[in-house]
Amino acid sequence: MTNMNSSIDTKLARSMAELTCSLAKTCDMKENYFAAMFSLTPAEFKCLRLFTHKASLSIKELGKKLELTPGRITHILTSLEAKKFVIRQQDKRDKRNVIVHLTNKSIPFLRNINENHIKIHKEILNNIEPEKREFVIDAMQSVLAALKTWTTENKIKN
Repeated sequence: MTNMNSSIDTKLARSMAELTCSLAKTCDMKENYFAAMFSLTPAEFKCLRLFTHKASLSIKELGKKLELTPGRITHILTSLEAKKFVIRQQDKRDKRNVIVHLTNKSIPFLRNINENHIKIHKEILNNIEPEKREFVIDAMQSVLAALKTWTTENKIKN
């Protein structure tokens, strides 16, 4: 009985490994397509999405969330500044820090991006049978929670 459960677990684990890799690749393709729709690089898009709930972030926060080198962050911000989406200002409380602020131009642009991001995900949900949609969301939440637990237990930085 144990061998049977072990082979089932191995088969399920193999399927999960293949599915999560495929999902990650497909999500990257979707995000790259979406970024291109707005004439952004994938890195610029990911950076701007961090401003969804905050109008300003420190360069340290951006670096931590994007997991990129300071040089790469500088390159992305220089490009976003050239497009008039962000400005960098020295932190008035601590001159060693630089704060990145959204511009007036970027606020409606980000609203449009967010609305279109939701629209795309509605289209994706429309490709799932209506009676399965909530189950799919619940299953995705469970997988995400399990992955987060695993990464925490294995001290993998996010």
